[in-house]
Amino acid sequence: MRNILVLAAMIGAFGGEARAFHPLIGEDTGFLGKDGRQIEAALEHSVSKEGPDVYSTGASAELSYGLFKELDVLITVPWQGWSSEGISESGLGDVSVEVKFPVAREAGWTLALKPGFSLPAGNEAKSLGAGKGGVWLYGIAGRASGPWQFYLNSGYLFNRNSLDEEKNILKASAAAVYEIIPKLLATSELAAGTNTDKGASSHPVSSVFGLVWSPYPSLDLDAGVRFGLSRSADDLGLLAGLTLRL
Repeated sequence: MRNILVLAAMIGAFGGEARAFHPLIGEDTGFLGKDGRQIEAALEHSVSKEGPDVYSTGASAELSYGLFKELDVLITVPWQGWSSEGISESGLGDVSVEVKFPVAREAGWTLALKPGFSLPAGNEAKSLGAGKGGVWLYGIAGRASGPWQFYLNSGYLFNRNSLDEEKNILKASAAAVYEIIPKLLATSELAAGTNTDKGASSHPVSSVFGLVWSPYPSLDLDAGVRFGLSRSADDLGLLAGLTLRL
């Protein structure tokens, strides 16, 4: 049961983490522009075999709005569920609110910040939320060069919770995106973060590979797979998503 709590709390704690175009975990440095609007729907199914097998499924809707030319406001509403050894729960997770804005441009790189906070909407008694609101700040660096895009992310999360978990969480990721042909991108990413379990001997490290197809300028369809590279990471995750720009 402890593994279930740790896994569910990580979902709750990172449900509001910085995200780029799906299936990347980290954030990009693109902006919607003033009055730009975007809806991103994402689905994920993962398996963890550290201890009793845990199967989790999550879905989220992220609504983004360009308040100014280079200042986006994002609201993410997640639904999540888990099952293990005949026990299962599902429901609303913790809602997150974020803003993203650039702070510098240097040598072809754009540097941006993305602060945010979570609202404890998930039921912590069912391992669907942290029980308290968290706050975070992420730094983002992005660069495009020909068919390539590169993104570096690092951040800190103050994981306020009622589950006796680690409160100080660090996170980092590095991603590369390559345009295979027009309208089709290949993505790869390496991500790591602090384990929320205070007694853990390792921290979750994962790699993510995916494809993004854009049949229309306003629509992206994506799919990906995540592999756990450390004992505390989920062993496998299957990802799918849809992004619609209005």
